[in-house]
Amino acid sequence: MYRHPGLASQLAKQRHREMLAQAQQQRRVRQLVALARASRRAQRAERRMRQAVRKALQLREGLQ
Repeated sequence: MYRHPGLASQLAKQRHREMLAQAQQQRRVRQLVALARASRRAQRAERRMRQAVRKALQLREGLQ
């Protein structure tokens, strides 16, 4: 099957643009997943810190 060289070039360029757009979307998804994971870790760390402070205050009150 014969294809005009210009048409083949256009198809290749279009496919390249589609692949770039898909790669960019995948990067965004990975970044959002990483951000959500980091946010959960930060929340857990904050909860542990608050628990440690409460425990320290309780122990300090027990000494007095």
